[in-house]
Amino acid sequence: MRPLRWSTLVAVVLAAGCGGPGSEASRTAPEVAPSPRPAVISGSGLGAPLQDDAQVLGMLAAFEQNEIDLAQQAIARGVGGDSENFAREMVRDHERALRETQQRSARESERSRAWRARGQATTASTGMEDDPNSYRNAFLKAAVADYGDALKAMDAEWLPSAKGEETRNYLAATRKRLAEAFERAQAAVSTH
Repeated sequence: MRPLRWSTLVAVVLAAGCGGPGSEASRTAPEVAPSPRPAVISGSGLGAPLQDDAQVLGMLAAFEQNEIDLAQQAIARGVGGDSENFAREMVRDHERALRETQQRSARESERSRAWRARGQATTASTGMEDDPNSYRNAFLKAAVADYGDALKAMDAEWLPSAKGEETRNYLAATRKRLAEAFERAQAAVSTH
């Protein structure tokens, strides 16, 4: 029997300790703050703290719309292959999530308008890439950054600001969905 190479042993040990997206052993494991605090996310806009569940859901709705816009642009630009499949999944998932969030009485606020404007700027900046490969890479990197920022905001502010149990449960389920999407986006980046 051949001895295990060091790199193989390390990979086996690391794989054994990793759960699925959002699990306690995952890099996307929840780190929910005990009380709301602004998430340090550049360009997210600071303003008055979120006052109620409707404003928290308004932030989530702004995020969902931003991801729809980014993914629709990628499809329109014809990114092709796995990247286009990922973009189509994004549109389908975020459109469904946006409808659900709006049905829960999401309300726009100064903060959600700032988040929305940030997403529009990201989509516009990504769209400035002329070369198809550069555009595809910019799209995937923007998606990774967006999901990462949403997870930070979820843990630092959205979940801790939620007052109703139904809203907290909805956000916890949403967090798991975003963690899984974050993992898929990172996998897509690593293949390009």
